[in-house]
Amino acid sequence: MTVSCIHSWKTTYIGLTELDFASADVSLERHLTDAQTIDLLKSSLLPSSPPTSQSKSMFETKTAAINVAPSPQGQYDIKQIQDDALWLSEKAAIDEVTALRIVILEWQTRSASWLQQSNLPDDLPVFHGSLNGTRVQPAFSASRSTYLFRPPSDGLIPAGQINGEETRRKQLVSIYLAELHYRLKTCSYLIVSAFSTSEDRSIMSSQPSGSIPRWVEEVGSDIIHSWDVSGVSQITGKNILITGVDALRSRIRKLEEGWRWFPNHELNEPLEVVCCQSQILEMMAILDIMLVLLAILNRLPRADIVLSWFRLMTDYEFFEIFEPPFREFYDAHELDIQSLCSLVSLAILRVPNAMNSFEPPLAMTDPGEKEMEKAPYLCSIATCCELTEVLLEAASKCLQVASPAILAWSIILQTLRERSLAVPADKEDRINGRLESADSPESQNPEQTSMRSTSSSLRRGSSTGSDTPQQQTFLEQLLHNILLIAVDGDPVVYLAKAAVDGSHALNIIATLSLSCCTPINSDHGVESNFRRRRILTDLIQAVLGFIDYQPDLVAATLAVLSGNDNDWELYRRPREFREIEPAAIFLSETDFMTRMFDVARSRFPFELLPFIRLSRALAVSYTKQDEGLPSIWPSLVTTDCLTCALPTSFTDYQLEPDDEDSNILSLKANFSIFDNEHTLQSTRYKRMKPSGSPVSAQSFNLRRIPRGTMGRALTETKPLVVLWRHDYCPLAYMGILLSSASSIEPILGGVPPSNSSSIEAVAAIIDLLTVLLLTAIKGTLAPEASSASYDVAQNILDTASEGLDQDQDIVSVIFDIFEKELGRQPKTTEEAPLSILVRCTHFAEALLRIMPDRVWPFLGRSSLLSIKDSDSQLNAVLASTEMTIGRYDLLLACLHLFESLVNDALGHAVLRKSPARGVTRFTTATLPSTGMSQVVTKKVLLSFARIMLDVYENFSTWNYVQREQKLEIGARLSTLFNKLLNVSFGIEDELDANQKLCGSLLPAVEQIVRVFLSPSCTESTLVYLISAIQEGAVQAQSMQPQNSVHGMQQTISVLRLATTLLRLNTLLGFGRSRLEEMMLKGVSVLAQCYTSHPLFRQPTVELLGALVLSADLTEGQPSSLLGHMGEDAANHFLEVLAMIDEPLCDRNLSMSIWKLLSAVVSKRQQWFAISILTGEAPRELIKKKTSELVNQNNRKSILNVALDRLSNIGKLHAQTAMAMLEFVALAADSWPWILSICEQHSSFLSAVTEYISQVETMSNTTLNRSSQSGMEYYKLQITSFITDILAMYTRRTRQSAQTSYANELLPSLSYVITAAVLPPEYNASLHSNLRKNFEAKFGNCKLTAFKRSCLEPSLLGESFHYNLEIASEILRSDPSWVGRDRAGFGSELARANANLSVVEARISLFQSWRSLAVELSQSLKTDVDYQKTMAEVTMDCLRANAQTTLPQLMFERLAQSRADLAFTLLQSLIEAQSSRPEVKTVLFTAWDALRAHGTDLATALDGDRAPYCRTLLKILCLSLQAHTLPRTFLSSTNQRATQDDSSQQRPSAANATLGTVLEILKTVVAHGFRSLTTLLHDSSDRVFPDDFALLAAILRNSLRIPGLERHTTALLSTFADAQTSRYASTLLSWSDQLATNRDPVYGELSVNFLLEMSSLPALAETLAVEGILNHISNTNLIKHLRISRGMGPFEQPVRLYNIWVRGILPLLLNLLHAVGASMAAEISNALNQFPGQLARASATFTYYGKVPVINGGDTTSAGYITLSMISEAQTLAIITTILDTYREAGPSAGVVSSEVVEIGWDRTRVKEDVETWLQTRAILRERIVPIGDREEVWTRMKPGGNGASGAVSKLEEKVVEDLELLFTLLGGRDD
Repeated sequence: MTVSCIHSWKTTYIGLTELDFASADVSLERHLTDAQTIDLLKSSLLPSSPPTSQSKSMFETKTAAINVAPSPQGQYDIKQIQDDALWLSEKAAIDEVTALRIVILEWQTRSASWLQQSNLPDDLPVFHGSLNGTRVQPAFSASRSTYLFRPPSDGLIPAGQINGEETRRKQLVSIYLAELHYRLKTCSYLIVSAFSTSEDRSIMSSQPSGSIPRWVEEVGSDIIHSWDVSGVSQITGKNILITGVDALRSRIRKLEEGWRWFPNHELNEPLEVVCCQSQILEMMAILDIMLVLLAILNRLPRADIVLSWFRLMTDYEFFEIFEPPFREFYDAHELDIQSLCSLVSLAILRVPNAMNSFEPPLAMTDPGEKEMEKAPYLCSIATCCELTEVLLEAASKCLQVASPAILAWSIILQTLRERSLAVPADKEDRINGRLESADSPESQNPEQTSMRSTSSSLRRGSSTGSDTPQQQTFLEQLLHNILLIAVDGDPVVYLAKAAVDGSHALNIIATLSLSCCTPINSDHGVESNFRRRRILTDLIQAVLGFIDYQPDLVAATLAVLSGNDNDWELYRRPREFREIEPAAIFLSETDFMTRMFDVARSRFPFELLPFIRLSRALAVSYTKQDEGLPSIWPSLVTTDCLTCALPTSFTDYQLEPDDEDSNILSLKANFSIFDNEHTLQSTRYKRMKPSGSPVSAQSFNLRRIPRGTMGRALTETKPLVVLWRHDYCPLAYMGILLSSASSIEPILGGVPPSNSSSIEAVAAIIDLLTVLLLTAIKGTLAPEASSASYDVAQNILDTASEGLDQDQDIVSVIFDIFEKELGRQPKTTEEAPLSILVRCTHFAEALLRIMPDRVWPFLGRSSLLSIKDSDSQLNAVLASTEMTIGRYDLLLACLHLFESLVNDALGHAVLRKSPARGVTRFTTATLPSTGMSQVVTKKVLLSFARIMLDVYENFSTWNYVQREQKLEIGARLSTLFNKLLNVSFGIEDELDANQKLCGSLLPAVEQIVRVFLSPSCTESTLVYLISAIQEGAVQAQSMQPQNSVHGMQQTISVLRLATTLLRLNTLLGFGRSRLEEMMLKGVSVLAQCYTSHPLFRQPTVELLGALVLSADLTEGQPSSLLGHMGEDAANHFLEVLAMIDEPLCDRNLSMSIWKLLSAVVSKRQQWFAISILTGEAPRELIKKKTSELVNQNNRKSILNVALDRLSNIGKLHAQTAMAMLEFVALAADSWPWILSICEQHSSFLSAVTEYISQVETMSNTTLNRSSQSGMEYYKLQITSFITDILAMYTRRTRQSAQTSYANELLPSLSYVITAAVLPPEYNASLHSNLRKNFEAKFGNCKLTAFKRSCLEPSLLGESFHYNLEIASEILRSDPSWVGRDRAGFGSELARANANLSVVEARISLFQSWRSLAVELSQSLKTDVDYQKTMAEVTMDCLRANAQTTLPQLMFERLAQSRADLAFTLLQSLIEAQSSRPEVKTVLFTAWDALRAHGTDLATALDGDRAPYCRTLLKILCLSLQAHTLPRTFLSSTNQRATQDDSSQQRPSAANATLGTVLEILKTVVAHGFRSLTTLLHDSSDRVFPDDFALLAAILRNSLRIPGLERHTTALLSTFADAQTSRYASTLLSWSDQLATNRDPVYGELSVNFLLEMSSLPALAETLAVEGILNHISNTNLIKHLRISRGMGPFEQPVRLYNIWVRGILPLLLNLLHAVGASMAAEISNALNQFPGQLARASATFTYYGKVPVINGGDTTSAGYITLSMISEAQTLAIITTILDTYREAGPSAGVVSSEVVEIGWDRTRVKEDVETWLQTRAILRERIVPIGDREEVWTRMKPGGNGASGAVSKLEEKVVEDLELLFTLLGGRDD
């Protein structure tokens, strides 16, 4: 049975919420758009379908033998699957098919479950307190219990029990419950996606891509439509909200009743815990769905919905008194459930809709029982009365969860009262009264004031109205029935008082905002946060009409406005949210601004905090028209009222007569605010009056209230609190307050606890300024530190500095406060709040983004780091305060600051290196981000790095009140360290540290490298890495509704940091590190992490890949990953790994896995490689035979997975196909035997062959979803890998004599043959212009500085060559990087990378084709058609080299490869003696290529390109040889075609050939020999002997070309002009000095060159005339040959004998033949100058009876026969014969007989000896000695002619033939 990998609801949900849709395949879309899946989602709120006869029949059909072949010993046991499915169906009361799906899921995830539940290895040191050492607050807090982080099982499952029945069925229950939970969550996500508006659609998700596909919204819309929120659902037959209530009831009932899965209580109890957890999580998911549905409803709910919900709440008292079993898990989520219930209760009342429904009055009546389901709940008197009773009961019990709904209902009822009684005059009086009371902040208790006002209005409403029942409207009747409900007093007033006074509803609203309405507790991010807070916003807006201004109301409003977001979450929030933020909603409400904000502003500065905090909360909102300033900015710049307390002694005021108000005052003298007021409510903050300090005119109104100012006394007793009508700037006033705080030494010392508001005020003002700066950056829509954001920020800071002394500004004031508070903190042991330090740090970070020139110098001198004395106050505060109280707010703030400092150093690295430019009328002034001292930045970053590294080593052992802080510290530090390493080593920057782009980071980076990679690194740092990974794996397995964001980030960042460190260790060549050893020990933890969460898989795989590469660099056998994992864990890990990216089909994960597997098969991981290639562990391979493996393979090998997928390569994404093909190619290269597996596969080879045959015609849509720009390089690279595989397979078939495959393959290679040799499409203009423009723009920064290093593997694409990510980090602040319409340097760099990707892919294809072409040339070199192809490929390669536009370095690599291929193919053609006309045409192309390279050999052979020049010369030599080949037999057709070509082109072709040859002889041979000789004399290390041999070969082949003899004159002129013979003889004369190890190689080369020249008679005559023999005989080398004993083939140096035999003798013969009789005397004299040689040659063939022993330098070597000896005798025989003829002819031949002396060589003796050898063949066979490699080969070759010669080897055959010829020459035979 082949079971496809099915989607669980958990993986579906994770795929929707956390994976990148851009990298996902269509599998998730296919799954969720399936009709059956959508039906399951629609019924997610319904109970599971029970088993029926129909479901049983379908189950039996699916598991029948006809559909599933039972295989008890295979991958599955069908009987076991059937039994488990039936068991689960019975126990869970679900249908059998659903149970079958769960069983298959369990089988599919069995190995992953085993790994997740496995224990750590014993030898791995781990912090035992890393998981449970956190101090956590009680459950009602936001923290989580460590109970939640335990794995969901009991512990390690033994390998033998993983398939046990109890284990399986426990897992089945867990999976079943998880499926129910995640189906609800998936449904919730889909309907939220569909409900999101088009404006915020792209930002509601937390996914990396930032965009949700349209199909997701369509599925959600389908669900919503079928549910019909306002009517009756098609699926459930009732309203979907009522169905949700019923679903909640069923979950609660299950919690109360419990489960009985097993009869054994010990087995059942752990499952009871899991079931309890599951029901609680399902309840939360259902509540979340109901919230979304209520938001979709957007109208008053129906009466039955409201009653159904509140009846449930009544039954369980709003979950305030709820006792489920296993309380510990419920306690952790009690606050979440209560908060959701409170929000649903509030949302279901629809406060805005309810209040609007009364105006105008509803003209309706009670619909009655029958129509109640369709009518809004306010139209049902019975519903409203029952709802009132429910809420009255909750109010009587003071149920806090119900208090927001109680408050909302009281407001609705009060609105009903006002509308029904219609008393506008009373309403106006009430409003006026409330406004008057708002002016009396000190008069009474705020709650009493509030409730007095509310109560009076309610009582006032109830005491009026005398209409008769006949005159009553429906509203009056509704109100009447509600008021009749039995309660002490008015029920409306009772509800209001109970909500505000009894249950503290306003505090509950604040709690809800802070705990429930934050992204961390929601699965849908910021959008869901806003939706929940909008419910509370509606309530606050309604409350403002009925409750007066009071502290609780302000606190609730602030909580709703800001939630739990900090400054940086607000800053990073997408700009598109500005219109739906609570701040924007409040700013648009007149009631809020009038009754809340204006009142707070009027009470300022008497009441500091409300106005400051409200301003801060509203400052995040801005509009496009604000030009970067927040919308609240006008209220901060100016106001017309100021409230303050007058000193008791102050009397310079008078009462003003006023008929309406007797409390009006006016000043008789100027009132100095700061000399008389207790600033910040503390004498410690009283500003000392500066002596002689000038006060600017602008700050006069800030410090004094002028005489005559009118005011109103708000109190009647002293000290008077007066509201003055005085114009001033509140923000500037706040600046003065901060200045007064900074002037005290120390600023907070001795402040009593009652004045803690002073600390809060200082912190709040700084926080407001921080938010204003961040809004300035965000609102200008410009990059940080741009001129636009700088101008806005400067305006803000200038405004805040208006009231300060001229030598101060607000920045210096805040920094002074920071320094003074730093000096105080370590000196106290009390748990003093750190809020001021934290806020100052946030301010510095915000300021850094705009004015870094103010922050860097401050940090350089600040005691925070204490750079000079290394006594950091940050360390002191950490040790004395934060570690004591367990909160690390300052550390986190400093960590944020460190991140920003790194970003600033990167973002301005180029700008600060560029030379300063003068300001002209057309340029802007230099921004403050430039001109920073590199010394300061280096020291600051180094100090921060040292502190943070120390934190990193120890923070995991600290105590924490909030566990999230620990996770955030780990995540941020790991991410930051990883970033620093990547940007520093990710590009090939300058070697000089001072010239590096990131030079300011270098000291900090070196410190990081030293800590992690040095041999002395501490174990605690490395252990933390493993501990954090293991902790993340455990957390990911927990059943939380949402895993901690920082926990996920910590795990991922630690994995990536470890990966980078391993890669860096490899890059720097440090050898094996302790980190590598630790990771190898913890490889089982990595396997566990891989299976725990989909987001962990890719970074884990990349870490394993880095570990494989790092281990491969060690000497000896590398460590085995599987060996460290253990046998059981390894087997399960391989099972999981074989699934690759299923079921989500994440392309990025798939590519990473295939990259890992490629490294495994090619980097000496034998066990791992064998396992993935065969599907069996190596130990199993040893136990089993091959046949058993074939028949009983339980696990499909990963290799087969690749082959199966590649069989449908056209349907794969290009990147995935590339990764798989690379894996197969590397596997075949490293393990050749797998080619047999590829061959046995049914369709792999045929599929890939078909692909390359059709790739040329593929459209850009053929490769699945490949981008247009990437199509070309993807296509080329895929073809390259396929060609590699085919080349290796072709080699295998050739070695196994399967000759037919090459012929079958050839027709499919048309595209490869054409595309491989095409010149790469290098866009020279693009790269040239980019480099020129870039360096012109960025001054000292070169484009090459961004070249990607080997730290990370480079992928083809837009970041291939230049590291686009790092370049963007460094250049992002420059507007030209993005450019207009995104056409800046960034896009140009991406285009350049794409172009270089095409070039690289084409080069790769050529290299692959080179291998395949060489293999084919061995198999098909006699094939006439392929000979034509080889010739054409050869010419194409040479043409491409001649016409290249590639850069020098790139061209050298490619040109050499092309030349090598051309040489190999041409060599095969020559060996096959091909007569194709194309072969001869190669000569012209080769000559063009050499001319393009350069014909001056002295220059061409000097430098890195010398090997290429030598290859071209070899090709030229072979192409010349093609013109000397004899015509071989051709088929009639080819022969006729050749004849036709010859008849048409013979004259012109022959002339062209001879012309080219003459040019070659002149340029290459004659002048080249001269150049080489000169170069050798000047620099002997630049010229090699092969160069001269190559020229001699070219000369030899050239002279053999037919027709060249007709151009003798030109040849003579050429060699005469070049003085070739003179240089050859000169080289011979130097040869003894150039000899290496007594080997005169240049002597042999020079003589051979002269010999080749002499082969042409005309040239030989010239040599004779020039006296070449005289020149030769006078050289030292030739003199050495004249020794009396002579030099034989066994004498040292052997080359002297070769010079004699192969050089001098043939040269003499050629001269004698060319010149004739006139040369006879000179030749005879020349020969007789070598008496020793002649004597030795005479005795060469002397026969000895026994085999002599060769003894170097002794004549006992006689008796051996070599081919060279025979050749020597043949030449001497010919020469002596000719000389004897001339001597005998005498004057008739034109010679003097006496001058032709006898040669001292005994012909007769030689003849007799040869005859003796020929007669004793057996002895001759023993005496033959091979000389050289070729003769060695001949000894092993069989003779030709079927052995007719009687020889036993080809060498013997040659010797006999040559001896017979010699015997003939000596006159022994008349032939």
